[in-house]
Amino acid sequence: MELWLLILLIFLLTVLLIVTRMVHHTVAALMGAVLASIALIIHGIPGEDVLAMVRLEPILVITGMTVVAEVMRGAGVFQFVAVHVIRLTRGNPQKLFVLFCVLTASLSAVLLNTVVMVIMAYLTILTCQALKLPPHKFLLGEMLAVGVGGAFTLIGTSSNVIVADYAGFDFAYYIIRFGLLALLVLAVTLLVLFLIFRSQLKTYDAAAYERVIDFDPWTMVPNRRLFWVYSGLFVLVIIAFAAFPQAYVVALAGMMVFMIASQADPRTSFRDIEWDIIFFIGGLFILAGALQLVGVLTVLSQVILQASGGQLVPTSLMMLWATWLGTLIIGGSPMATTFAPLVSEMAVTMGWTAGIQDPLFWAVGFGSALGGIATPFGAVPLIVFSTLSFKDSKLSYRLFLTIALLINILMIGLCSAYILLLAPPV
Repeated sequence: MELWLLILLIFLLTVLLIVTRMVHHTVAALMGAVLASIALIIHGIPGEDVLAMVRLEPILVITGMTVVAEVMRGAGVFQFVAVHVIRLTRGNPQKLFVLFCVLTASLSAVLLNTVVMVIMAYLTILTCQALKLPPHKFLLGEMLAVGVGGAFTLIGTSSNVIVADYAGFDFAYYIIRFGLLALLVLAVTLLVLFLIFRSQLKTYDAAAYERVIDFDPWTMVPNRRLFWVYSGLFVLVIIAFAAFPQAYVVALAGMMVFMIASQADPRTSFRDIEWDIIFFIGGLFILAGALQLVGVLTVLSQVILQASGGQLVPTSLMMLWATWLGTLIIGGSPMATTFAPLVSEMAVTMGWTAGIQDPLFWAVGFGSALGGIATPFGAVPLIVFSTLSFKDSKLSYRLFLTIALLINILMIGLCSAYILLLAPPV
């Protein structure tokens, strides 16, 4: 059997196992990674090259920020903020929903999506527990908002950095061209979600709000000095994420500083790390790298160019939807890494200069930023799902994903309209 076909079959089998939940998703991903690794090594691919497919940066970011979040939770920081958020919105679930989504999108414009969801998941669940509200609808809105916010700036996601590098876009260009569309997409997303959940976003226990509103938030803080120390350190970590190009260095440095400040036993801190998520992501990285290595994605790209007839707008729209579909499965960074250089070659081949070729990069940027937020294969949904239990919720796991996917399609539809309206004439 040809290697490319074998890798594709292994990948499809892994996806089937994950979607049907026949086995635990981490076990499925690791099994797929092992089978793909064996197939590659048998066909002469060095084991070192296979191992290099695992992207350490997002794994280290999740590791570091999980420890930071646990230390802050133990110090009462998230609980303190949750009480003040409840007071600001007067416990109104509808206002809470909008506030959390806007806050999530704002943070994701300057921080990695996984970091934002670690922060917001803690804050949301603590707030909903205090008000006796199910957190699922809030977290669904945040999961969609984090992708939109990530598309807003050049530093919002790693895929943005890749696209900007190939396209030559600067920070200001990203805000103007990508940011304005991101604001529109966020507004439409919030409106649709609000209409879907409006009747369900209501106070289930009015007495819970009365108890919280009269509650002194400082009673949730074991040590005020450590509270201010951790809060100050956390602000510095956020600034460092925005200023320093290597996010994993910031996350690990933040973890180290917080562990020193808390004087916690490292073994205790490391037990709080979401190891199942880390191994799941690692397995998917190997599968994605195998698909790239055997040329499956490259063949797909060539088919797109032939099918579009070399026309700018059709090519851009096909790249948008292809990038989005690929990102749903293997994530934004692999798709941006594959398609950004491809559209550069397309532009050179077709003679499209800077400015004319921009819609091609808009397509890759939008598709890779928004595509990874509607399925359990992206890091952001993994963070969300790791915090959820659907046993006592009216929103099932399947419905949760269905709503996310349908709204994600609406987002890509808006991006398609944007390209149609603003693409320069050729």
